[in-house]
Amino acid sequence: MLFLGKFLAILSGVLYAAGYLDYIRKVLNGRIHPNGATWSIWSAIALMNAATYLASSGDFWKTIIPLTNIGLVLFLLVLCLCHKKFQRLGWTDWLALCLGLGAIAVWKLSAAAYANFTVQLAIAIGFIPTWASVRRNPHAEQPRPWWLWAASYAVMLAVVLLRWNGQWSDLVCPINCTILHASVAIQALMLRRAKKISPYPEILPK
Repeated sequence: MLFLGKFLAILSGVLYAAGYLDYIRKVLNGRIHPNGATWSIWSAIALMNAATYLASSGDFWKTIIPLTNIGLVLFLLVLCLCHKKFQRLGWTDWLALCLGLGAIAVWKLSAAAYANFTVQLAIAIGFIPTWASVRRNPHAEQPRPWWLWAASYAVMLAVVLLRWNGQWSDLVCPINCTILHASVAIQALMLRRAKKISPYPEILPK
């Protein structure tokens, strides 16, 4: 069981990285237009998520995705900087940033688990602009990267269960992030079908 848990942890990291590679490829092809200002906030939240989850769980293998996320988010931020893709921040961005930074105070005053819960709330709020963007334009986000990210967090959940140590707080991050990432892909597909748009136009012959 320990070997399977480590294997799945590595698999979750591979799936997560694959989602980013697909996302970055679409950014370079002009299919996706990320906001660099938003991704700068995601960089700070990713760092807090990894730090608080590792401190709370005390298990490196459960934290593969949060740790991998730091490098990948920073890379995407650098890509946005190079392409000068910056827009004005919305209230949800500022709220997510405040909660992410507030997790530091929660960590100091209570426990790492509660700090990570605060980060999870920040992550959820940070998805609001993405949902709104997809509602305005179903092609604003491509489903495949989001499916890969959702799958990676689902595998992370399996890792937590296989390496179970009685800490229910370890379940919050993978469950929260599986649902959030899958919601973007599901919303994009449903809106495309409702508007009679091809669900996956990127795979149609040109």
